[in-house]
Amino acid sequence: MRMTRTHLVPFASLCAVIVGLLAAPADAQRNKKIEVGSDAPPALFAGAKHISGAEPTSFEEGKTYVVEFWATWCPPCRKSIPHLNDLSQSLRRKGVTIIGVSDESPEVVSKFVKKQGTGMSYTVIADPDGGYKKAWMQAASAKGIPTAFIVGPTGRIAFIGHPMDPSFERVLHLCADGKYDPKLYDLAMPFIEGADKSVQVRDWQMAHRQLDKAIEIDPWVFSGLMQRKYKMMVNDQNDPEKANVYLAGQILKFSDKPDVLADIARMTASDPELEQPNMDLAEAAVAALAMAKGDQNPEVLSVVALVAYKQGDIDGAVKNQFQAWMAASPDFKPDYKITLDRYKSEQNAKKNTGRRRTGRR
Repeated sequence: MRMTRTHLVPFASLCAVIVGLLAAPADAQRNKKIEVGSDAPPALFAGAKHISGAEPTSFEEGKTYVVEFWATWCPPCRKSIPHLNDLSQSLRRKGVTIIGVSDESPEVVSKFVKKQGTGMSYTVIADPDGGYKKAWMQAASAKGIPTAFIVGPTGRIAFIGHPMDPSFERVLHLCADGKYDPKLYDLAMPFIEGADKSVQVRDWQMAHRQLDKAIEIDPWVFSGLMQRKYKMMVNDQNDPEKANVYLAGQILKFSDKPDVLADIARMTASDPELEQPNMDLAEAAVAALAMAKGDQNPEVLSVVALVAYKQGDIDGAVKNQFQAWMAASPDFKPDYKITLDRYKSEQNAKKNTGRRRTGRR
């Protein structure tokens, strides 16, 4: 059949139709509803302005990300910043990247971040065009801020909610340690929630039983609950003797799990939730950690430095942290250096104080 001119489509219009058809699947993918278990939206949007930290380009497999929506004018958002900053610092070596996204102007966001200094050292993005908000917040039907999304090592969303929610930190640590399994988490949640309710009515024995049931599902995955049980015994039940016996048994139980041993050492030496540190248990955990990973491993040396620091041995802290920094891989040297500089600063301050006292004599 001969096609008349009325059947012809102008070339420019045809190109626009083709481009539209090609773009439609991408837009549909970007704006589809998301929930826990969904593939994460893209990590970068046109129109967004990188303010500070490492600029994200994509979500790398095997790494964990937090995308948190906030604003400078939001009091709850400002309250969560120190918490997120601490998590960013402590979990960076485990491949965790925290990204704060505000839909305010780059000038407003930049001024706020600059004022925070090292207190807001994670990645921050200004998104005045709303690309992030549309793809994440609107797609998840999330209304208020702050709202945090955790993207697990598989590239799927593992959490949506408030960054101060205890579940947020729990899931984040599990993802960072490669322990997050939604099926196991679903099995454990009734027991974890049961423990929370028991704590509210101060039924400690029931809380223990609920935590033990959750831990039994997978002791390694839920090793953080073991630490919670220990702190409950010490702080709430005022029974440090029983707590110490329990934790000593856990050090033996996890003798082949360096990550758990390191967590125990840090907790017993420096956890602010503990009214009194227990350096004997910290040293026992460090000894087991050194057996598992070797006493020249940078993480082991850094934990040894922390324990020394908490014991008042600033020289020992500097010495071991320096060795940790020297042994660390190039990617992680800056993190070890930050702690080393802090120890050195206190060491110098202590020496200067001693000189002044000597001079007054």
